[in-house]
Amino acid sequence: MRKSRQFALSLILILACASVALADSFRCGRKLIRTGDSSGELIRLCGEPYHKDRGRARLDIDGINRNVSIERWHYKKSSRSLEHIIVVHQGIVQQVIVGGR
Repeated sequence: MRKSRQFALSLILILACASVALADSFRCGRKLIRTGDSSGELIRLCGEPYHKDRGRARLDIDGINRNVSIERWHYKKSSRSLEHIIVVHQGIVQQVIVGGR
């Protein structure tokens, strides 16, 4: 009984962690946005996001982990697709976060 409880708790933890994942690219139609691309290229290929917000995050900038101001651009292609959050710092795509539905 104890082993099955541990297994169930482990499975729940794994599924909870899997609900948000980091990626280094985001597909807009046939085009691909990658970390390092400009925000202008992101808008040109994907259009305006449905939501933008500002905040602070720890990012690796030029090999140094820094606490910087960022924008999070939210994209969702359809009600059935996963949300993608593009983290932009100083006009450059820094991260692609794949979230829930």
